[in-house]
Amino acid sequence: MKTNLFYSFLIVGGLFLAGCEGEVGPQGPQGAKGDTGAAGPQGPAGANGAQGPAGATGATGATGTANVIYSDWTALPTAPSFKGSNYKEYAVSAPKLTKEVFDSGMVFVYARSGGSASIFPLPYTFQGSYTSRIRLNQGFVIYGEDWTAPGTVSATWLNAARTDYFSHIRYVIIPGGQKARVAGLDYSNYEVVKTYYNIQD
Repeated sequence: MKTNLFYSFLIVGGLFLAGCEGEVGPQGPQGAKGDTGAAGPQGPAGANGAQGPAGATGATGATGTANVIYSDWTALPTAPSFKGSNYKEYAVSAPKLTKEVFDSGMVFVYARSGGSASIFPLPYTFQGSYTSRIRLNQGFVIYGEDWTAPGTVSATWLNAARTDYFSHIRYVIIPGGQKARVAGLDYSNYEVVKTYYNIQD
């Protein structure tokens, strides 16, 4: 009888305790964030790639003119430096005509009348009258006129101070370091020479 009473008290007490459960407490603080780990070591460099194919050959450059020398169009003097019975000549200073040029280079001289577009290589013969000659000295270009027409020399031509037709000359020097004569290039044609050597007016 006592035993049954004891168990009865245990059951009642358990029910009582279960009915008296406390409230849920507040949430605890959040834990600190862990540190980020250090970066790993850099991996080894990869092997070099294969060499690419060679590029296409570039176009041929324009003809070089750095060593080609040419004068301005220089007016002939108003009076001859020498006059004979059928010949007169005019000296034009040309300091670029050096001994080295005479030894290994080539010189071409052209003439024109005033601003005329007609340009002639020297020497040049005027049919039936006279020949325009050219003589080269170190430091000078000598332009001369030689009367060649049959009969008596024209006194008017001989006594005229100025030349009969040409008034300006230009010389072009091709030093020995350059290929002096280019195959197929017509040096008697000033326009061809001007274009090839890039001569500026």
